[in-house]
Amino acid sequence: MGAWGTGISSNDTYADIYGQFIDLYNEGFTVPEITKRLIDENDETISIVEDAPNFWFAIANGQWECKDLKEEIFSKVEYLINSGEDIRIWKELEASLADIKSREKALEKFLSKLKTEKDKPRKRTKKKFYNSVYQKGDCLTYLMDNGNYGGAFVLTDEQQTETGTNYIAITTIDKPIKPTLDDFKSAEVYLKRVNEISFSQTVMKENWVDQAQIGGFSAMLKKKDVEIEIVGKLQIYKEYEVRRDIIVGFGWIALKSKIPFKDEYLKINGHPKTKLKLSEWTKKHWL
Repeated sequence: MGAWGTGISSNDTYADIYGQFIDLYNEGFTVPEITKRLIDENDETISIVEDAPNFWFAIANGQWECKDLKEEIFSKVEYLINSGEDIRIWKELEASLADIKSREKALEKFLSKLKTEKDKPRKRTKKKFYNSVYQKGDCLTYLMDNGNYGGAFVLTDEQQTETGTNYIAITTIDKPIKPTLDDFKSAEVYLKRVNEISFSQTVMKENWVDQAQIGGFSAMLKKKDVEIEIVGKLQIYKEYEVRRDIIVGFGWIALKSKIPFKDEYLKINGHPKTKLKLSEWTKKHWL
């Protein structure tokens, strides 16, 4: 079920289905079209006892928001709540008495809302898409907090996505004058010694790794207080593979602050054991 709270919306199933419902509604689909599509595509979720109620709650709330709550959907939700089926599931999952009472109140409030017709249907909003700020291969420089110029290299770009993200590698360039393209050709990616903690069968494991300071910079975020100049461009011969298991995002201000704090960080966590150069992506490795 993936619940993080007792509220109707406080679980993964609800959040996913409701999110899809509203996205499809904003794209212009009708409520019946959306409902049929989500039911057809989520047969497995509906068949899982602990997930089914949250699926139907999401559908019902989506329909209610659009002022088109269907009687058959309302009846399903009413049964799940009034019969005690949803609470039975929570008890079987060994929820605490306090959580069960809180869930009961949330269910009562939700059902009461569904019985009250909404004044106006939800307004459709057009989703905004972004182009990433920089192009793949751009070499960026900027004035850092220590008064020197830093350098970062753009590894990826994208067009018309929800975030317009560039994955950018922060280098160890730290110069009193603006770096040149030659500086980028020999530049190293800034690595931080990081203690990654994981748990296996309640046993905590620590693993010190060298973490490359490569992160996503979104066009949605303003480049506040950071003036960035493109020094030039380097050809990329090896594509950067974004790790989907660990998504790292940076604010643009990180360009100014990470390198000036490097020495202090080294004192606390030690020096990295490896090195990583931009040539990992800019050099023709097969030659």
